[in-house]
Amino acid sequence: MFNRSIKYLVLVIINIVIIAILVMDDDQNSDVFDTDYVINLLDNSKQLERQVTNLTAQNKFLETSSENVQRQIMQTRSMIDGNVERLQQCKSEQASMVALAEQQSLQRSKMASSQSFSAQVCSDNAVQVSFLNKQMISLKEQLTAANAAARSANTEKQIMQSKLKKLNSSVEKFAEEKRLLQEINQQLESDLSSNIYVKQIYTAPTYCQPPRFEELVCVQRLLVRPQFSKTPFTDVQTTLTNPRGKVVGKFSFEATKAKLVNFPFPEDTEQPAGEYTVSFVVDGQTLLEKIILEH
Repeated sequence: MFNRSIKYLVLVIINIVIIAILVMDDDQNSDVFDTDYVINLLDNSKQLERQVTNLTAQNKFLETSSENVQRQIMQTRSMIDGNVERLQQCKSEQASMVALAEQQSLQRSKMASSQSFSAQVCSDNAVQVSFLNKQMISLKEQLTAANAAARSANTEKQIMQSKLKKLNSSVEKFAEEKRLLQEINQQLESDLSSNIYVKQIYTAPTYCQPPRFEELVCVQRLLVRPQFSKTPFTDVQTTLTNPRGKVVGKFSFEATKAKLVNFPFPEDTEQPAGEYTVSFVVDGQTLLEKIILEH
């Protein structure tokens, strides 16, 4: 409709232009001026403008109406789709009910005419029980699958817990080893920064026959091995003294080479039992250690 109006306006404008050209030609050839004709042209122009305005308004109205119609069409289509889905569901339920009714009817047809109403009811109940059993079987299958999935998940959980336990054990073991190494490192740093001392001493006495009295001891030799907190800078002077203050023996050794100090005792000579003293003179310090010799 709008296209036809546009064509009509174009034809009218062409006619007006042709008439205007003819009038201009007549004006060139004559001095006569037709005022009525001009007024008619102005009226036609105003009328043409009004028609254009009306057609524009009609076009906007048609566009708005078209949008409204499109929205209504979409809403109607959505309602139709929803109704179709509900109809399909209803048909599915109806088919199940029809199948149940047909099965009941088949069971009734197999019954003899002399059977009572209670037998028919029993048959109907049997059909319903069969239907329920099928549903029960389906539910059991679903439950079995769910239990299998749960067992699988539980097995995986146990595996992960076992791995996590081993990992935590490894972490704890590593932490304990790290702590011990830190303690050793701190001890080494402390030993290096402090004065030298006897960290540990090993002794191995060799006894002979038992003495006549308990306050005596019979020893052939005594092996002594000291372990210092750090390597000495000087040679080590070692002295063994018995409980009465008598020197049993002296020995000097280079700490980087010697490992054992051998103190021999006089043969067939009984010594006083009790606390013996071993002294180490090293790096300008005198270090004393006590050793008990007794049978």
